Amino acid sequence: MRFRAVHGLLTVAVLCSGWTIPSFAQRAQTPAGWRSPEIIENPEVKLVDSEGAGKLYQVGEHLVCVMEGTHEEMGFQHGRLLARHVRHVIKGGYLVKTLWDRGYTLEYAMAQSERMEKHFPTEYVTEMKALVEGLKAAGVDDVTYEEVRMGVTSSEILHYGPDAPPGCSNFAAWGKWTPDGRLIHARNLDWNVSADAQDDAAILIWRPKDGIPFMMLGWAGGIGSVSGMNAQGITIGEMTSTSPDATFDGLPLFLIMRRILEKARTLDAAVAIMQAGPRTTGWNFIIGDGKIPDARALEVDAKVCEVYAPMDPKENENTGHWAMEDAVRRTNHPVGEDQLFKLATVMGPSVGINIENRDQLRAAIPLLKIQNTWLRYDWLGKQIQERPGAMDVRDAIDLLANGPVFNHVTLHSFVFDPKNDAAYVANAGNNPPVTATLRAFTRIDLKEWLVSGS
Repeated sequence: MRFRAVHGLLTVAVLCSGWTIPSFAQRAQTPAGWRSPEIIENPEVKLVDSEGAGKLYQVGEHLVCVMEGTHEEMGFQHGRLLARHVRHVIKGGYLVKTLWDRGYTLEYAMAQSERMEKHFPTEYVTEMKALVEGLKAAGVDDVTYEEVRMGVTSSEILHYGPDAPPGCSNFAAWGKWTPDGRLIHARNLDWNVSADAQDDAAILIWRPKDGIPFMMLGWAGGIGSVSGMNAQGITIGEMTSTSPDATFDGLPLFLIMRRILEKARTLDAAVAIMQAGPRTTGWNFIIGDGKIPDARALEVDAKVCEVYAPMDPKENENTGHWAMEDAVRRTNHPVGEDQLFKLATVMGPSVGINIENRDQLRAAIPLLKIQNTWLRYDWLGKQIQERPGAMDVRDAIDLLANGPVFNHVTLHSFVFDPKNDAAYVANAGNNPPVTATLRAFTRIDLKEWLVSGS
């Protein structure tokens, strides 16, 4: 099965038409003026419901679902506590609007989901089946295991779908850039705010019997997600990055990211899990470790996992990039020359561009550097450089809401502060849709929930 190519909206460098990035002209749509979103430091916390050791809280405007025990117990708690939202996201909300209403067939989507399931750890299958039992206990008996499975495999299916969104931004800074040297990790998930995913958003916290407590910004029914932090100070966020080396025969994005948070106690261990795979398609990642502090940028596809440290010599002017001390950042394209050359040689001919050698690729770099994904990468680095010793949560939130990083389709936005066991979270609004970074960021105090045995 071949992935369908996505054609970005580029004005000059049609070489990049396989990447999900908007044209330079789209920057004109960004409102003028520096934004400084509200921060809610002390939201009201209410216990809404409980199921065994599982608890459902309302923290400000956010649902926080805390699951504890074996995978089977956690799955049941998830289904029972979030039943109404699980049913909505599957039967009438996001999955309906982003898959079936956009022309994907049930036969196609289920076939790809089954291919990925072959790589699921057994305990995750157990958890999803228990989630369905939890739904039944709450009176929801028309959601199947296969539909729940679709929720954790949909990112791969949508990766090359029609009208793919324009991308995400991630950065981590520490050491010389932050007031006390601690790690700050910030991220925008630029995806789709018109398909109602935000109606079923939840902060999901797992306290596994035999694993590390961890949290993910996600959605009801998903046993993984694309943003998270664990009790060992490991943080992770992803970005779409097209690659010709893609397959459905791997562990889907939601679950490989969960695997890292559930198992990794160190930055090296987190990177090793990603390297081991099996991976599916093109993604970029920022993975941080608040204990050290330190972070890595990863550029991956089904065959390759390139790892970049601060001041990495692979991040250089040959591809229009520059490395930083005590910071890493990524957007929606490969920084490494090998990955960029591979993408150009394989996908270029389909749009009438032939790149046959590295010299031709380097000649195209000035055109690529005016594209939005390059602009976001460059702008973030320069903004961090302007704040030596001053990059705190306030500044990180502001960077997410301004310049080319601002996006009208940010589904969720976070700043992770692992040293202080805190996450600052904004979700998109709805009716009408409102991008996340135009809304308040709520401080979620994770001290109680990310402590083993509490």
